[in-house]
Amino acid sequence: MGISKGEYSHQRRLARRARRLEEYRRGLRPIAVAGWETSKEHNVGTLVRTAHAVAAQEVILVGEREWNVEAAKTAELYTEVIFLPDEDAFLEHVRARGMSLVAVELDPRSVSLFEAEYPERPCFLLGAERNGLPVRLLDAADLIVQIPQWGLVPCLNLAVAGSIVAYDYLGKLSRTGHLDRPQGGLVTPEPSEIP
Repeated sequence: MGISKGEYSHQRRLARRARRLEEYRRGLRPIAVAGWETSKEHNVGTLVRTAHAVAAQEVILVGEREWNVEAAKTAELYTEVIFLPDEDAFLEHVRARGMSLVAVELDPRSVSLFEAEYPERPCFLLGAERNGLPVRLLDAADLIVQIPQWGLVPCLNLAVAGSIVAYDYLGKLSRTGHLDRPQGGLVTPEPSEIP
């Protein structure tokens, strides 16, 4: 006994989604975006959406914070979001993944975004909207980046800052010829993988 046309269409949609998700996962880049003690839920949702757009491996949220899934616009379904309780757990996670910590912060040691030379496998850490990043995390960073500003408000919204540094990183890879898929899109499946 066969299946109905509606069930057949549903099965095909599910199979197509599974293939696209596999293509997306094959194209993940060895970068992460992390938020420290974020206080505004919509910022986290937007950060997850940006991480998905740049094909980051993961988003790391440090501290006990809820976040607005609506702002992610379904990106949370495809992007791994990891919750860590504190500085120790965060630093251990970054080291275990072999990532380089890049703090995005106003600090005397910071390098201008325009001059920044990013390490391989960066984990971009963004500070809380009110108090920034703890000194211990700044001291542990391989690089501290500051986004130049000319207005009277001294810092950008966390989600905006995260988007800027992630795309600056990809832009610099592109300019040196090291960015795969510079026009965007998913990894093209090998001919043997096409059903």
